[in-house]
Amino acid sequence: MTRFKSVVLVIFLIFISLLSCGYYRTTSRTAGDIKNINVPYFGNETAEPNIEIEITQRIIDGIIEDNTLKVVSDKNAEAILEGTIIEYRNDPFTFSKNSSEDIQAEQYRLIIGLRVSLFDRKKNEYVWKNKSIKAHGDYYLESSLEQNYEKALETLYIDLVNSILANTVQDW
Repeated sequence: MTRFKSVVLVIFLIFISLLSCGYYRTTSRTAGDIKNINVPYFGNETAEPNIEIEITQRIIDGIIEDNTLKVVSDKNAEAILEGTIIEYRNDPFTFSKNSSEDIQAEQYRLIIGLRVSLFDRKKNEYVWKNKSIKAHGDYYLESSLEQNYEKALETLYIDLVNSILANTVQDW
């Protein structure tokens, strides 16, 4: 009789666990039924030429890599990610004195700011509008140092893309 009760208990537990799996479902990280998005080239209100091309491409690559939304042409898009680069600054960040007591910039901070909106075409309304997204990367002028301009720019691009992804697919 004890063996019978053990078998019944095991079968009962398996049955309950199978039933609980029936109620589990994964939910999308996006709002409603939006499955695809278009990312037209961002505008550029800064004096830095062609920065909008690189930033737009990085955002598209980030959305593709995230794999939550499909990047499609404008005519097939359910949502549009619009943006403008509104800030590009390259500011001295740390200073040092040289032998003649002159102060020189040793490290710089590169700052890029965006204004981004997400438009839902099906609802004909903005999911969010004019979000300010800003990132920075620090670098040294000395090319022998590990953190150079290119690495600072790469860090900055990654931070911008992650912020846009967080707002686009996770905050909905």
